[in-house]
Amino acid sequence: MSYSMFQEELQETPVTTETPKSTLKQKVLFWGGLLFALVQFILPVYVYLIDLQLRAIHVGIGISLAFLVYPLSKVLNKERLYLWDLLIIAGVLVSNVNIYLKTMEIYNEPGSASILDLALGLFLFVVILEGARRTMGMIIPSMLLLLVGYVFVSPYLPGIWQMRGLDWQLLVNSLYFSPLGIYGAVTGMSATFISMFIIFGALLSVTGAGRTFIELALALAGKYTGGPAKTCVIASALFGSISGSSVANVMVTGTYTIPLMTKAGYKPNFAGAVEAISSTGGGITPPIMSITAFMMAEFLNMSYLKIILYAAIPCVLYYTGVIAGVHFLTKRQGLRGLPKEQIPRWRDILIFHKMAGFLVPLTILLVMIALGKPLIDAGFYASLAALAIYFVMNYREQSLGRLFIGVVKAMSSGGLDVVRLVPILVSMSVLVNLIGLTGLAPKLSTLIFDVGVHNIYISLLIASILPLVLGTAMPVVPTYLLSVSILSPVLMKLGVDVVAAHLFFIYWGVLGSVTPPTCEAAVVSSGIAKGDWLKTGFYAMGLGAVAFCLPYFMVLDPALIGRAAAHRVVFAAVTGFIGAIAMSYGLFGWKDSLINLPLRAMFLVGGAMLLFPDVLVTAAGSLVAGCALILDRIIKPRAAAPA
Repeated sequence: MSYSMFQEELQETPVTTETPKSTLKQKVLFWGGLLFALVQFILPVYVYLIDLQLRAIHVGIGISLAFLVYPLSKVLNKERLYLWDLLIIAGVLVSNVNIYLKTMEIYNEPGSASILDLALGLFLFVVILEGARRTMGMIIPSMLLLLVGYVFVSPYLPGIWQMRGLDWQLLVNSLYFSPLGIYGAVTGMSATFISMFIIFGALLSVTGAGRTFIELALALAGKYTGGPAKTCVIASALFGSISGSSVANVMVTGTYTIPLMTKAGYKPNFAGAVEAISSTGGGITPPIMSITAFMMAEFLNMSYLKIILYAAIPCVLYYTGVIAGVHFLTKRQGLRGLPKEQIPRWRDILIFHKMAGFLVPLTILLVMIALGKPLIDAGFYASLAALAIYFVMNYREQSLGRLFIGVVKAMSSGGLDVVRLVPILVSMSVLVNLIGLTGLAPKLSTLIFDVGVHNIYISLLIASILPLVLGTAMPVVPTYLLSVSILSPVLMKLGVDVVAAHLFFIYWGVLGSVTPPTCEAAVVSSGIAKGDWLKTGFYAMGLGAVAFCLPYFMVLDPALIGRAAAHRVVFAAVTGFIGAIAMSYGLFGWKDSLINLPLRAMFLVGGAMLLFPDVLVTAAGSLVAGCALILDRIIKPRAAAPA
């Protein structure tokens, strides 16, 4: 396939949502998504509302639409409107209008809920449980119910698990009739900058940023060894830097890069693994980092630009390991780069029409944040810039009517993307409130701290289990929120750097996307590649071996995230870079010799030691890897490596 054919295929592919179908439910969802997007786009910036009022509007519309997006059961007809859903939506709207109208009473007279308020609160709590179940399954509802149960049985428990019981009225007051619980800080983030940046990402899609990223990746890596796979890695990293969603990343870039790899001779399982691990890295790739960078900045009261700078070195090491693994396996299989006619010319890419669609909005975003503007304002004006660029680039080729329709579709799609997150984030807001009410975080922290006093490594291993397990079943944002709420206090007690602790939880939450048994990104990519999802997941874990080491090492030595003296940061970055390459050679390299396995083991161990944040261990690792390299150069292969 020539580059011109490839370009035509990209241009023919729609980048916005499809025209809504004629069914009533599809129309309601389309216009509901558009309404929600406009509300979230305009109200936080132009309309003065008390925080609680804005959150009530967000919860009311978001939860209502979620009950239309997700039916009661998967076996039901998704195109039908069901009476029970409409009745639930009516109750949700009444519950949130009640909060909107009584906002000042809630602030001035906390705990003063009437019988009607308590009834509405109980109803909304149950609805949120059901919304979370429909969206993500039973994990979050089960946690919420366990915590509610703990509130009532805790007076009868022994030791540190005992606490003074709470009556149900006080509990409902805290969850519903207060600026906590359902309307707490996490819901506040969801109602402001999280929604804004999801809409920003949807608007970027109409500018053709995804197509440009693929073309840039082809031009950068296509002609070299492993060109198709390296193109996949670079394109996924670029798109992931603004999308932050591993599955969305796979669906956008994988549609083109996976067939490109399989046609070049890569096995389907490996092609799917390359796309899965590369797309998963979007969750830790600046500037968006799956929205978690903005949440970190909010939690830590720290500049967003500092957060993405701290995330830069681990991100580079992550993709170094992936690209090195791709390179060594490609050399092992004797695969070559793409022919010249499939590589786009730089002069066809570096033009205003293609680059401005993402460069101008991202530049405005970063400059406004650097100037200290609020995140919500930066996202708003970056979104306006994306709209302006879209109209400027296309007004000669398309009518204003078609351009307007494209924007409407993108806004509706963005609004529905927010809807899919609202039940999860509101549930997490309730969960955070219940953890605070029960004092669960310090109790768990005490148990882990007792272990950590004697062995920091065991404590970190224990602390990584929760986010990794949650990350296999939930998006990174709720995984991060829950992990930080429960486990960050113990890491602080152990003297762990606060930024390193937050990145620790983000990394494990992200890596759940490629970790069996669920490995959502691997499942989607294997479907495109027509491979085996489980083998794809294990291949992806191999390519991401460096990533599975990084969370521990950045906690043990904050130099890996730039939180140390300059010379230590440079030393950690350089040795980490070499270590990542050595580990990848140990996993995917080949030498047709009797000592092949011992040699690869030396590279693997030496690379891990180079990454390890200790001067003596790093020195020993350089010696091991150096000896392995000398042996590798001396020994001549007897035959071609097996594929």
